[in-house]
Amino acid sequence: MNFKSFITLFGVTSTLCFGNQVPFRAIGEVFDFGPQVKEIVLNFDEPLNTKSIDKDTFKVIAVSSNSVPRKITDIKFPNDKTVVLELEFGQNIKGAEILRWDEKLFSNIEIPIDYSIVQTKAIETKDGKPLSIENQKYKISDLEVEGVEKFSSGEMFGLKYRDFKPKLDKKKHPLIIWLHGAGEGGESNATQILGNRGGVAFVEEESQKIFDNPYVLAPQTPTFWMKSFMVGDRELIGEKDYTPDLVNLIKKYLDENPSIDRDRIYIGGCSMGGYQTFKTLVADPEIFAGAFITCPAYEPSKEELEKVKDIPIWLVHASSDTTVPVSNSRNSFKYLKSLGADVVYTEYEEVVRDGNKYDPHGSYFYTLHNDPFSGDGTHIFQWIASKKLNNK
Repeated sequence: MNFKSFITLFGVTSTLCFGNQVPFRAIGEVFDFGPQVKEIVLNFDEPLNTKSIDKDTFKVIAVSSNSVPRKITDIKFPNDKTVVLELEFGQNIKGAEILRWDEKLFSNIEIPIDYSIVQTKAIETKDGKPLSIENQKYKISDLEVEGVEKFSSGEMFGLKYRDFKPKLDKKKHPLIIWLHGAGEGGESNATQILGNRGGVAFVEEESQKIFDNPYVLAPQTPTFWMKSFMVGDRELIGEKDYTPDLVNLIKKYLDENPSIDRDRIYIGGCSMGGYQTFKTLVADPEIFAGAFITCPAYEPSKEELEKVKDIPIWLVHASSDTTVPVSNSRNSFKYLKSLGADVVYTEYEEVVRDGNKYDPHGSYFYTLHNDPFSGDGTHIFQWIASKKLNNK
């Protein structure tokens, strides 16, 4: 990688520095509360005396977040040339974020990641040579967000997308399509898999096992999936109905990846992505073997629901959701059930996970952790993965 005065990689910036340069990587993860930097990995040229290093040896500052100090919670040594600084992360931890919310754009925006490492005291090499504060210059070399690095990028029919492909093994594997919510649109081709766990949840080892090593496709709309919608007294305008472009993208992607099992194509999304999931199912119901829809920002008409009644659908919502009404899911479930559809509905009162209480619109946290389960104890991922087109 070329270190000039400025580099960009997922918004990473680095300033040119001189002296004994010690490169470090920032390691992030997509959590329920958003993507955050959780570790710093320092790589030295010489073996170190690890006993000369403790949590007070370094200070970590998130320069891109108004020079916010990051608390070091632990220090580890994978080998004698590598130092891992574990950082405090969690809900409302200042300076940890990778995205910020732009109210004017009504969207998540990537923050250029720039970290400063300050060595506060001399450390020693394994042979006793001191590495003084003055001679060590630390520079950021990369930001790696766990799971995100597994995705490639592309663009078709005016829609950018991220995708994950399993290793070719002469077998056919399912395709999971994830449709993001209103805050993850734009031109970044990143926020749709950074904004929440909707992309990375399906490339994790356990999910890959449940779904038989699926392909994962996460398109991004340049504006909003909806042509218009209200947020309070404010109307937000999408460019157009992207449903035809999305259907064409999916079909083209299938043609380009013949190892996808066309009997096992699943689609899901949350909020406005739930809206677009319904719209995509209605537009071409013959493609999909199953769908998972969480807190949809839309209640389909009875005519639309009749078009998708043969597709297994699992709906999830929180009754206290103040962003989109729970009736969107309740009424859809009730009517689909009256049509004899294979449909499941899970309703939560509020959204609480790992001791953290979230905005009740975040019921998709439950979905993406495979928490919802049916009356017989089957969880949502296993239920979706069991579905095949035309029950083959």
